[in-house]
Amino acid sequence: MIKISNGSKKGFKLKVPNNNLVRPKTSKIRKMIFDVIQSVEGMQVLDIFAGSGSLGIEALSMGASFATFIDQNPSSINCIKDNINKCEFTDKSTIIKKDFAEALRILIKQKKKYDLIFIDPPYSYFDEKTVNGIIRTALKLAVNNGLVVCEHPMKEELKIEVEYRVKEYRDKFITFCWQN
Repeated sequence: MIKISNGSKKGFKLKVPNNNLVRPKTSKIRKMIFDVIQSVEGMQVLDIFAGSGSLGIEALSMGASFATFIDQNPSSINCIKDNINKCEFTDKSTIIKKDFAEALRILIKQKKKYDLIFIDPPYSYFDEKTVNGIIRTALKLAVNNGLVVCEHPMKEELKIEVEYRVKEYRDKFITFCWQN
């Protein structure tokens, strides 16, 4: 279990899927991410590879207006549902049980746009895709000046026309990027 660190649901305990596919964000990493973001008030949030839903739920707790969670793993979907219900965010959220690429194609086709996009794939996913490819796809769903936050296992220079900043935390890197 992990706890929400900020906002109206601070201290709520969240369920975490009981498998090796999910790396729940520690409170230190979530704190670092939200310290960089500062305010999520009124934002539309997309949490890709959501796992337990901790990043999207933390954003809702801090005043985001709506969160969309994407994951394809059944145990992750069940945890996200339980956590959203416990925090009483069912009216401020939706869950898409699909593969990342398929879900994003659907959202792009629907012309959905988000202010804040979290991407936290299993590290094995980076064997197939690069940080550049994942972020490039996510940026298609970002509003102007929207923020994409991606956790990845190795440092990689972005080759996309965006402004970005990389924070290193022990054995992981978190890239924050936005396009003007």
